[in-house]
Amino acid sequence: MKETIYPKYESAQTSRILIEKFTSESKESVITLNQHRRSSRLFFLRKAASFENIQKRFSTQSTELKLHKLKKAVRELSYAIHLQPDGIQLYIIRGQYLLRMRCYDLAKFTIYQVAELNKGLIELSPIQQALIYSFCENHDKAIQVLDGITLNKPDVPMCTLLAKAQMKAKRNKEAMRMFKKALDLISSSDKGLNPLAASADCLYHLGLCYMEEGSLQLNYKLAITDLTTAINMDKNSYIAFYNRALCYTKINELQMALTDYGIVLLLNAGETVTLNTFINRGLIYAELEQFNFALEDFKQAALISKTNVSLCQATAVCYHRNKEFEEAVNFFTWAVKIDPRFLDAYIGRGNSYMEYGHDEATKQAQKDFLKALHFNPVYTKARICLGYNLQAQGKFQKAWNHFTIAMEVDPKSYLAYEGRAVVCLQMGDNFAAFQDINAAIKINATAEFLTNRGVIHEFMGQQQNAMRDYQEAISLNPTYSLAYFNAGNIYFHHRQFSQASDYFSKALKFDPENECATMNRAIANTVLKRYEEAKEDFAYVVESCPLWAAVYFNRAYFYCCLKQYELAEEDLSKALSLKPNDALIYNLRAEVRGKIGLIEEAMADYNKALDLQEHASVV
Repeated sequence: MKETIYPKYESAQTSRILIEKFTSESKESVITLNQHRRSSRLFFLRKAASFENIQKRFSTQSTELKLHKLKKAVRELSYAIHLQPDGIQLYIIRGQYLLRMRCYDLAKFTIYQVAELNKGLIELSPIQQALIYSFCENHDKAIQVLDGITLNKPDVPMCTLLAKAQMKAKRNKEAMRMFKKALDLISSSDKGLNPLAASADCLYHLGLCYMEEGSLQLNYKLAITDLTTAINMDKNSYIAFYNRALCYTKINELQMALTDYGIVLLLNAGETVTLNTFINRGLIYAELEQFNFALEDFKQAALISKTNVSLCQATAVCYHRNKEFEEAVNFFTWAVKIDPRFLDAYIGRGNSYMEYGHDEATKQAQKDFLKALHFNPVYTKARICLGYNLQAQGKFQKAWNHFTIAMEVDPKSYLAYEGRAVVCLQMGDNFAAFQDINAAIKINATAEFLTNRGVIHEFMGQQQNAMRDYQEAISLNPTYSLAYFNAGNIYFHHRQFSQASDYFSKALKFDPENECATMNRAIANTVLKRYEEAKEDFAYVVESCPLWAAVYFNRAYFYCCLKQYELAEEDLSKALSLKPNDALIYNLRAEVRGKIGLIEEAMADYNKALDLQEHASVV
């Protein structure tokens, strides 16, 4: 664009033409002064004011530019253009400033105005004409001009320029042929040309053509080959590394993509490339379920962008997955501040509050779900979350109502059917729960829904049907831990301890933090006399859940099997400190104390157990 800007002496000449024009018009004003003195004076003053304003606008925009206040400079230029609509140089300068402000659409429109205004006033070379056509997205005209130049002068710069114009016009195959032609010309060497830089540029753009040409893996592999060659020529080309990472992502070579994105961040990339790199790398980490790494990348991207609500949301979701719920709430709140109508942020924050586990947070979550529904009453996701929130508060009928409304809004909402099934089960209406979960399965047969139907079958006393559902869930999703756990419990109930232990082990394989499965496996292994394995499992659960009375009770039974009654008595006392009104624990401790000779204490425990049982029967 520099070649199309007026030299300084031409600006002075333009001013002189304005002065001459003004002088001739003022003479006419003087001739008519005696006849129309007042009106002529007014006309004269307006002309003078117009000329002074143009000079003032030029002076002001230069000052504003020095102060880096480009917006004000553009505003002053716009006023000047209003006063002198045919001043081509004003348009050109405004176009430059808009480009520097990255207002590309406005800059493009300004350059288009220059092209329309230019009726031979500016002598443009064919290359300049082509650049203007290309900038104004008249790609066919730009290619026509450059094609004519290339036929007469087929050198590397012209071929490269034509190929880039063809890329902008989405003529990628033609562009690829032209880039290859440029590479052939480079090999025969042009004088005064830097072959390394020219080759790297051609190979880089050739790689982009392969990327644009299609989604076939072959194209991306060819693009990777060319981008790798370009990288070997210029190790600091962060754009080449960035685009190669995109290609690796397309062919699912995610580790290679992560490596390239890491290199981009080490190089001196611009803010836009750095931002996109953090986003893309974060998405890969999220796909790999490496949420700690994804969190850091999304967080950095959010800090760079500062106003991108989606990045705040993504960061918050990662915090939620990492069970850092307070940080999740903070980022969801940030998202809401950026966009007060961003409904998913309210829902995410509400779900994070729900994880706090106390009544105040649950009520705060309810406010967020209601806020989302206030903005959009038919937003099914918010309605379902509110239903579960009310269920957690024990307001089952209200929860049932909201799940029903969600189903009326979206009859295909299987999550609404599932939610209402859960509430029906808690309200004791097993058949209604069974009907709702069946409706959910008809819409979307998942391992989770089949497992839930199995649970309902168990509540209805149909363990055979329940086992059938659990096995079907496992067939549908062999990694679904809860189906293995529930099936293991049925085997345990039928005293098939070996099968139960195996299923608990499979459940733990896919969900290692399931303390219930660990404890049940410990009990099964105790019965099977696999004492070492049982001991390890009990130790793990006690460490993970030190306030869970059941684990101490069951480990006491384990110690009884080993005839380690002192340890059993210690665990039972700990269990009673956590659950002081449990008759079963008192009864077992009485037996243990009898074994170690504490007869009076044993009698006291028996009496306490009897009192608690009598009280329970009365209640």
